[in-house]
Amino acid sequence: MRIGRVGSARSPKPKTPVIRRPLCWAGLIFFLCATLFCRLYPAGRWLFPICLLLGIGGLICLAFVRTRPLAGFFLAAILMLCYCFLFGKLAADPALSLSGRTVLLTGDVAEAGRSSFLLNGETQDGQRLRVQVWCGTDMAPDRFQRFSGSVQLSAISSTDRFDSQSYYRSRGVYLQGQLVSGDFASPSSYPIRSWPGRLSDFLCKKVRAVLDVQYSGLVCAVILGNRSYLPSEQYQLFERLGVEHLLAVSGMHLTLFCGMFSLLAGRFVKRKSPRLLLSMGFVLFYMLLTGLGPSVSRAGIMLLLSYLAQLISRQADPPTSLGAAVFLMLLYNPFLAMNTSFQFSVCATIGVRILAEPLGEKLLSLKGKRAAPKLPVSFVKALCVAFCGYMSTLPLTMVYDGRLVPMAVPANLLLSSVFTPVLVFAAGLTLFSFVPFLGSAFAFCARFMIGVFLRLASLLAQIGPEPVHCSGSAPVICAFLLTAAVAYGALKRDRRRFAAALCLATVACGCSVSTQALVTSRQAVLYTAAFGKRLVQVISYGGHAVVLGHLSSEAQIEQTVLELDRQGVSVIDALILLPTGGQPRVSFSGLTESFSVKAVLLSPSDNLSTQSAESLAGIDRYDYSAAVSFWQNGSIRLSPDGAAHLRIAAKKLLILPADCAILEEEKLCWDLVVTAWDTPPPVKASALFCARPFWGRENENPNAYLLSYGRGVRCRIPLE
Repeated sequence: MRIGRVGSARSPKPKTPVIRRPLCWAGLIFFLCATLFCRLYPAGRWLFPICLLLGIGGLICLAFVRTRPLAGFFLAAILMLCYCFLFGKLAADPALSLSGRTVLLTGDVAEAGRSSFLLNGETQDGQRLRVQVWCGTDMAPDRFQRFSGSVQLSAISSTDRFDSQSYYRSRGVYLQGQLVSGDFASPSSYPIRSWPGRLSDFLCKKVRAVLDVQYSGLVCAVILGNRSYLPSEQYQLFERLGVEHLLAVSGMHLTLFCGMFSLLAGRFVKRKSPRLLLSMGFVLFYMLLTGLGPSVSRAGIMLLLSYLAQLISRQADPPTSLGAAVFLMLLYNPFLAMNTSFQFSVCATIGVRILAEPLGEKLLSLKGKRAAPKLPVSFVKALCVAFCGYMSTLPLTMVYDGRLVPMAVPANLLLSSVFTPVLVFAAGLTLFSFVPFLGSAFAFCARFMIGVFLRLASLLAQIGPEPVHCSGSAPVICAFLLTAAVAYGALKRDRRRFAAALCLATVACGCSVSTQALVTSRQAVLYTAAFGKRLVQVISYGGHAVVLGHLSSEAQIEQTVLELDRQGVSVIDALILLPTGGQPRVSFSGLTESFSVKAVLLSPSDNLSTQSAESLAGIDRYDYSAAVSFWQNGSIRLSPDGAAHLRIAAKKLLILPADCAILEEEKLCWDLVVTAWDTPPPVKASALFCARPFWGRENENPNAYLLSYGRGVRCRIPLE
């Protein structure tokens, strides 16, 4: 009996090898190395010591049997760092060497904006460049026109005109330029590479001709990847619900369209191999049609690898496909590692394609137990997809936006099922918009489904809580820990270890939050944003704040409200309105209705508009021609020309708006100066925030920072 039991027992499972999916690890290593390269570029002195440390680590790992696979990781990291270094030398450095020069360029307009255009140009010496050229609104060209003229070049930087330096570098744009002179002309023949873009513009024009703006902008965004015509209120609605990923053409869109194409192709092509080849061709065409954005490129590469696996009678593996996609995209451009769209796309794919399925299987396995409720299988799977997709992107959301969206999971769960028919009818409208009868039929169906979708989204936004804004490092740490705990629980079967990991993450989250609360109570937060050459400052402390700026546009008001929400402010002790320079003010109702404003300070020479005065009715007003003391820990003195002298405990701050001329200062040195000047102000400071791109480096000030448009820079000031 004993022998029989031994013989009938199951054979032990083989041990899992250390490297089961090499492409997954290669993609991760390449991403980490590319991120390091983007952070340290253009300094090249870091390459040799880092490679030396990795080489020493690899040699140490080779000495031990169990750690020998790590040596391959170190070798891959060294190769990737060397590749990134060569990429910078061969691609970015030649372009940056032209910074500060005025050159003659000829080329094609790749993208056109209201006061700028992206030029795929060539210098007289034959050097090819991609340059973001700024010009007047009356000189903005049309897309795909031919340009010839003179441009003053400078390096791309995170200034008030640009969203992010990393965004442009990820697109191969290293230079910006100011148009000096030049002319535009329509070419007699267009190059082949411009045909997908021209087709996209043609289809978008046809869609806009048969649909209203509130519907056509959404169709062009979700089908063609063109958000230029999307109403701002619709994007804000998507952002409030945490479903803005539906607007980015990605795996969901591409999979649906490829499925529709396969059904149509299956009626004419019966054999499997030709049908798969046609589907692969459709994927490549659609990627080109939508502009080869990071999300659609990642999804397209993964889908192409899936079709390739079917061609060779293999089963597609999502982690391997994702690793290969990351690997190939970073080989094309290592600067993609710092692109936010690329990062969100990869993290969302990890949650939806890798974590959601095992988590759903665990929840479905609990059905047999009495304590577990009996839920439909499809509902459980959809819930896991929505939950894992949001949790995997939560750390990035906290890093870049600093907010939690409570409605993200229920909104994705409810709106995804409605969004699928929206995509179907929107695709049919885009394809048959130029056919009279079919175009009208698809336009009617698309208008109806988009209306239903937007009404449902508006209803969810009304009944659901608003996003919760957080700031500091503690929320980011909590997001990373909770996401790691969820991933561990989804991939591991041991519930006890998962409970222990969750408890450990909860304790670490509590420690980080309590530590930040203790430190923050002894600090004031200064936030500064640049809008053109006009600044907005928010000084927050213990639920109170002082707001100082020109506040002459809706964008400034919205950004100020957003920052006040992030800092948990409920009371504005003083709203200081700097001179607007003759520009009309907007309504301040966004501030006065959301926060308790104690006092408004303005220059007697600066008259408010009727709309502005009505929004400030009932609030005490003061002239700031003399010193005004109203703050918990200090005072603020404002000069008639708009300079603000702030004192926070032992710290002295000076804020200089664009239209302020400071010739002499009584204080020899300031702790912090915020300025929007084009030239260095005649003051001394230990730290300096400037809104313009050049003179901070010319002064060789190590504490000079460049403000990005609308986003702002935060710094914490200890209250000594």
